[in-house]
Amino acid sequence: MKITIKTLFVFAIIMLNGNALSAAEQATLNETKSKTIIVVRHAEKHNDGTRDPALSKKGTIRATALINVLPKLPLSQAIASNYQRTQLTLKPIADANNISIDIVGTADGLQEHITQIVELVNSSDGNSIVAGHSNTVPLIISALGGPKITPLTESDYGDLYLLSVKVTGEVSLEKHHFGK
Repeated sequence: MKITIKTLFVFAIIMLNGNALSAAEQATLNETKSKTIIVVRHAEKHNDGTRDPALSKKGTIRATALINVLPKLPLSQAIASNYQRTQLTLKPIADANNISIDIVGTADGLQEHITQIVELVNSSDGNSIVAGHSNTVPLIISALGGPKITPLTESDYGDLYLLSVKVTGEVSLEKHHFGK
């Protein structure tokens, strides 16, 4: 594969500002890598004392912000846990991309949960977005070939991890932020 200066320039633009690309520039970018995997922690949850709370008002606003952060990245897959906060985080962007959300349960343990997510991502040729939890996001990134990241705290919201998986199998990671 030939990588031109224009391809590198286009790649740099999308990393700095994902919504600044024309369709032609996006097509050129897509030729330089095989797929992109976005990993986010669920948005802010409503503290109602239950094990499976919905999103708070702030969390709902943050979930909607994902649409504005990734407007030119076509998604073919959205993956969430069996907890509604992850599903509600992905619902706006899944709806915008006209895709369903694949639910990966946690009943069989954390390692099986991570393994199933990786299998789903690897079974798709397109771009994926995964919503996890503070304890699963670092494990998901690592299992997908990314580097070890700093553990998330209970107050960490809005971090967006962009894994670029090149045709060669090389994986790179960039950290961005979304929402307020």
